[in-house]
Amino acid sequence: MKNLRYEAMNVCEDTPTRVVKPENARSSILCVDSSPEMLEIYKSVLEADGYHVVTVRSGADALQLLKFYPIDAVVLDDVMPGMTGVALAEKIKLSKRDVLVVMYSSNLSECTDLPYVDSLLYKGKGPIALRKLLGTLLHK
Repeated sequence: MKNLRYEAMNVCEDTPTRVVKPENARSSILCVDSSPEMLEIYKSVLEADGYHVVTVRSGADALQLLKFYPIDAVVLDDVMPGMTGVALAEKIKLSKRDVLVVMYSSNLSECTDLPYVDSLLYKGKGPIALRKLLGTLLHK
């Protein structure tokens, strides 16, 4: 089940879906972006570095998944339909303080103060910079 991806996840609270992280995976990372192309980029770049990557396309789907699946870090965009990344970051941190939240957005500047975001990276720096940042933050 290593390549399991949640595109439009509908998890009923009475019947949670359980996914097991592969034994050799470094950490589990949830990527949240409304762009399927960006999710594919996240997945390929991060899996190449040994991470177990789960993707969803909305904040609501991310919150449902976090109820049932242990995640070490969440990478999210700010501009998404239904819920902004800033609002999602706040909901994540209020329920799971130990989950690392990285905002990867082209909409915000890196000097923006975001109290529920552990790190902010401008998308223009590219996915390799994201992978390096996650490596630094997760494996101190």
